[in-house]
Amino acid sequence: MKNIIYTIFCFLFFSIELQAQVLINEDVAVTSLVQQHVDQNRTSYSISGWRIQLMATTDRRKVEKGESKFIQNHPTISVKWEHAKPYYKLKAGAFVTKLDATRVLKKLKKDYPSALLVKSNVSISEILQ
Repeated sequence: MKNIIYTIFCFLFFSIELQAQVLINEDVAVTSLVQQHVDQNRTSYSISGWRIQLMATTDRRKVEKGESKFIQNHPTISVKWEHAKPYYKLKAGAFVTKLDATRVLKKLKKDYPSALLVKSNVSISEILQ
């Protein structure tokens, strides 16, 4: 008998609660700010992420040789170099989290003992590959 009364009570309680409606009045300024944020994200093609810096030198030929050697030894990891006067920096990978970058760094430390993690703007297309 108690079970029947309890079941009826639960049924009535939940059926009444399901009929409730919530009305949210959002301020126009909030709507505008949210829309600006959405538009800004749609036009952005990069995010803040991590790369592994393999070497930094003033000799461009060393970086180019290092790049070709890295591509031969690690074809699945993207690599690129950039020039930030007076240094040429060889960087590998494109990672969203520091944890992912650290895992790969541990593997690369055998061949590149001076490699280190650096913050970098990472292209979304690089991450999706």
